Amino acid sequence: MSTRREFSSGILAGIAASLAPLRRSWASGTKALYIEQILERFPAPLFEAQSCYRADIAIQIFRIPLYRKRGVGGAVAHLRQYRSGNQSAVGISFLAGSNPPQAGGVNRFGYIEEVVLEAGAVPEEAAYFGLMTSSPESSFESARAALGESDREQASYNGIDGRLRASRSISTSAAFTSPGKYTWFGHPSLTGLLKRALADEDSKLKEESRVNPRWAIPIPFLYAIARALRQPEGKHRANYIYHGQEFELETVHEPDPKKGAEFQEAGLVQNWATVLRLEGRSKQLATNGRTSFTIWQDSSETNALPLRFEFQPKPFLKLSFERDPHVKASPRA
Repeated sequence: MSTRREFSSGILAGIAASLAPLRRSWASGTKALYIEQILERFPAPLFEAQSCYRADIAIQIFRIPLYRKRGVGGAVAHLRQYRSGNQSAVGISFLAGSNPPQAGGVNRFGYIEEVVLEAGAVPEEAAYFGLMTSSPESSFESARAALGESDREQASYNGIDGRLRASRSISTSAAFTSPGKYTWFGHPSLTGLLKRALADEDSKLKEESRVNPRWAIPIPFLYAIARALRQPEGKHRANYIYHGQEFELETVHEPDPKKGAEFQEAGLVQNWATVLRLEGRSKQLATNGRTSFTIWQDSSETNALPLRFEFQPKPFLKLSFERDPHVKASPRA
């Protein structure tokens, strides 16, 4: 079963981004996911913001670039704000994946969504849901073997359903198979896929229920990054919880005039001086495993959705996602 680092690696690697909220009816009798239970408390969002991205790939060996290609996939990030009576919530979701015809037949996609209940600006409860195709490639040669796999009849998937409350984490992950034809821009209800997997005796399930007084404020992964993007310039540190594990997020927030000029020339910002770069490093406290990423944002925007982000999920693979108005969101989540 995948760890949070492996799970988010697949997602943020573009063979991972966001769409319509995953609130669904569960009249079929299957148990509602934790995220559905929270969203049922609220009407439609008061505010929504969305950004679409083009995914580019770079393959390198010993840091020597061997291959680059634009448009091998796409992504969508979505931010929502909810209110009902005296309750408010923030929803963040991210869907991304490869376009098999442009990616040598490689078919990878992933989705993650979080909803956080807030009292003022302080999180009180959180829920998260995620699903991704399994990506076991650990070397350049094994990655080459995945070329043309989009014709496969069955594919392996990992999913997770989790909830955070003060000092408590509950989550269930599942490994299962489903039709291999699904892509990030063409798939059935992802909540439906996971709920069927959680009820299927053939799925490999792993449950985690942990209590830790250090987790008094329930902060999940995407929410931690969104908060970091709203911090002033300088160094910042915060902890978050995923699948019963604690992670430390260290960030450095600073202007990037050079990249700002590139974004202004591309028409993505009006003023290069408003562009900030966030260098981030996530560390799993139990294992000391580390993941790094870079995010660029337009500080004049209030939604904190990135202009661009870069991530290296494998030693030989670097993926970047840049806001692109030509990328269209999938009509279904």
